[in-house]
Amino acid sequence: MVKQPLTEMADVLAPKRCALLVIDVQNDFIHPQGWSARHAPETPSLRHVIPVINSLIAGARGADVPIAYVCMEHGPEIDAPNYRARYAARAMIDDILCAAGGWGAKLDDELTPPMRNDLVVVRHSYDGFAGTPLDSWLRAAEVETVIGTGVVTNLCVQTTVCHAFALGYYVAVASDGTAAASPIEHDMTLRNFSQFFGPVLTGTELLEHWSRSGTVRRMA
Repeated sequence: MVKQPLTEMADVLAPKRCALLVIDVQNDFIHPQGWSARHAPETPSLRHVIPVINSLIAGARGADVPIAYVCMEHGPEIDAPNYRARYAARAMIDDILCAAGGWGAKLDDELTPPMRNDLVVVRHSYDGFAGTPLDSWLRAAEVETVIGTGVVTNLCVQTTVCHAFALGYYVAVASDGTAAASPIEHDMTLRNFSQFFGPVLTGTELLEHWSRSGTVRRMA
């Protein structure tokens, strides 16, 4: 039987259909002593996404929405040749971004940590689906809608969420739960996303949809 498309926002964002992706909230991307801050100290901090993402994590757990923490790790022994070629271009020869096993690849201490039933995905490319169990995990959980959060908006968040759309998932992005080094790039990416892929909502708006469904458990 051919499934009918979901055209109402309430249906697309129903907790029973959703999963929350927390992408690259790691020290090297977001900590003031991380790789990004050291190499581009003039760029604005991205830490303002953490409280929003933490609220969404709490809301997801209260509504039985599955959560996947999608993380990056790099290293000469694990990266494909095309990624190793980018090391020189990005000054990563002696100081690798999110080096496997290092402090920079760890989740930021202020982020709500994963729990036993959450998925932690470690990948070596921009795409959270490439070479990872993310798609099979989402299918097993009968997820139909993927909610993207994290950093950076115009690279790993965009690549992962757009791949989710290509795989047949409905997709949405939390506008204030994502960030990029350039506000202009952030805004342009979200405009493109909302035009061609799915809705862009604030964290509060997403939580309101989950709360209105009547399935949110009272948090301890």
